[in-house]
Amino acid sequence: MPRPAALLLLAALSLGGLLAWRWLRPGDLLLSVNPRSREVAVIYSSEAADRRCADGVLRALAELTEPARREGLRARVAELRMTRPERIEVGFVPAGPAEARLPEREPSEGGKSLPGLARAQLAALPHGYLVVHTAEVGALLETAGRRRWLGRALVTAGASAESATIAVGESDDGSFLVATIAFAYRTGEEAEAALGQLTERRGDFDALGFAARPGADRLTRQTKLLVIRFDIETDLVLQALGRR
Repeated sequence: MPRPAALLLLAALSLGGLLAWRWLRPGDLLLSVNPRSREVAVIYSSEAADRRCADGVLRALAELTEPARREGLRARVAELRMTRPERIEVGFVPAGPAEARLPEREPSEGGKSLPGLARAQLAALPHGYLVVHTAEVGALLETAGRRRWLGRALVTAGASAESATIAVGESDDGSFLVATIAFAYRTGEEAEAALGQLTERRGDFDALGFAARPGADRLTRQTKLLVIRFDIETDLVLQALGRR
């Protein structure tokens, strides 16, 4: 795979703030999307407004639904962004229509929750504008692997996770897209094993250019979380998304 075509070229285990995510996280956020949604996403319009990669990233979000529904979802998200709401909520129903909507005070269909841990993950990023969460990891990883958003080693390591959350933001000067992906496992042992799978592939940039800091295995076991941070040059992101 040519390196410029891969969005995620270099990654490191994100230790800073990880314990705070786990124990000082905000509460869950009740969304207005269909409760049958397999993946949910929240877009924060004010943060996305002046970010260099936001248009491409938010267009790519539609890849999580069926091909025939993608342009409709993109148009709806663009329409809602023009009104500059606090947030836009998106739900992806398996074999059904994806929906983008503004939050309701009391969701008419019961809604679906975005976990507090996912909210904390987004808040830890500079200018975080998108968070995607799922408790059915397989479908998200299949899409991410097919679109080359994630290297094959990370797709393999996340396959046994109970949930996955992707958060996206950008650096203050706009030179880097900053993203984290967090996998939550049933046990600390499973999380540590997933970390081991990645460290075995260290330096393989086609799979994942991965660097684990000292103590990463202990922290991963303790929290049951594997959190990877990516800092990717904005020009590379724009180049890759421009091919979609």
